[in-house]
Amino acid sequence: MSARLRGTGSLIKLHWIPRYSELERVLHWGHTATFLILAATGLILFVPWFAPLARGEAGQFIRLVHRICAAVFAAVPILYALLEPRRLLLTLRELSFDRSDLAWLKNAAGYYLLGKHTAMPPQRRWNTGEKLNVIALVSGTILFTLTGVLMWFGKGTIPVWLYRTSVIVHDLAMIVSLNMFIIHFYLAVAHPLMWQSLISMRFGVVSESYARKHHGKWYWGGDGTPPPGFESKGEGH
Repeated sequence: MSARLRGTGSLIKLHWIPRYSELERVLHWGHTATFLILAATGLILFVPWFAPLARGEAGQFIRLVHRICAAVFAAVPILYALLEPRRLLLTLRELSFDRSDLAWLKNAAGYYLLGKHTAMPPQRRWNTGEKLNVIALVSGTILFTLTGVLMWFGKGTIPVWLYRTSVIVHDLAMIVSLNMFIIHFYLAVAHPLMWQSLISMRFGVVSESYARKHHGKWYWGGDGTPPPGFESKGEGH
């Protein structure tokens, strides 16, 4: 894709690299939408301030919406496994960690919060933060599903201690997941260095320069070291 700089005769070319499949993007937005509804309805049922909304017919409707969205939320990873099993395997392989992840964590606060342009270690298709977010999401989905099923179908039939434990674990998993979502939203939508993350989840691609800078292992392969003779020419993020 080419673009002309306003007020000049200069023409720049952007080379886009596929990062996410169409199904991955659809499922991501489906997961996001259902998660937000689950968080909103769950907070109404959880926070004492909203207790009046959780009573009577309104409360029954909120519980129905929560359960419908919970079923969709749990179905998303199952659809991913059924429709794109090879992509799922590639995704799971991304979740391994090495020393470069420790270096990423060490420099992340200064880089993302303070704007220090510290040399970040080369990353794969997902960086360390994204991998941690996926692990939290997968763990949360499993916990939500297990405890949600016990709460939905086991009330009055399972031991009281098991039901109460399910409620506590369900709530704790939501608190962790909601905080991870807030961090993920900030980095993907608001952070100036990561704006192409949102583009990649909308259109499935990132620019070549962004891939080189933020995902060197994915772009170059191996340890992410550019080949001899390659020189960066001040490309943007």
